[in-house]
Amino acid sequence: MANSASSKRTGLRKLPTQARSRERVADILKATGALLGEVGYDGLSTNLIAERAKVPVGSIYQFFETKDDIVAALVEQFQDRILRLANEKLDAAGASRDRRAFIARLVEGIAGIQAETSAFICVFSGSPAHPRFDGLARELRRTLIDHLDRVFAEAFPKLSKDDRRRMLAAWSDITGALAANLDRSRPAERVRLLEELKLILGAYLDAKLAGAS
Repeated sequence: MANSASSKRTGLRKLPTQARSRERVADILKATGALLGEVGYDGLSTNLIAERAKVPVGSIYQFFETKDDIVAALVEQFQDRILRLANEKLDAAGASRDRRAFIARLVEGIAGIQAETSAFICVFSGSPAHPRFDGLARELRRTLIDHLDRVFAEAFPKLSKDDRRRMLAAWSDITGALAANLDRSRPAERVRLLEELKLILGAYLDAKLAGAS
């Protein structure tokens, strides 16, 4: 029963139990991440994924029914990375002590995930107009927003719930829009863009806190 529930949650038709199967699923997800950043959601296909992953297309259907299910499993990997970043570096004490440093850790953490796979921002920003993809993008952003909402409720108690949620929704949109332009081949421009993002998020938080006090 637990196996079935877990596989449904990840988009997997069945969970890989042997080392070879786990490696194959990892290769499929890695190939999907690379292709999503290159050809976008509409250009993605199971045949392309199989070719990039160097596996028979039939192997994909052992574990996934459609490309949507592969992308859903990939998004869950991204959620795990977001939660790891959040739990390790984005706590209420840190936000209260030095909100500039908190924002820097947030921005640099997201940039670090994007540097590993460009598909992360493709999903985070929800750029392709497709109902299933848009839903996955919202789910990924909500993972981060919900964590930050809990952190800010503790760190900045004068901010009302409505103010927090509006600010974090705007933060999410701004971060997705700016981070979508991060280019790993132009490091100097990348650094400048990240600094701009830190400045914008910091100024918005400062304004909200000033209004609340």
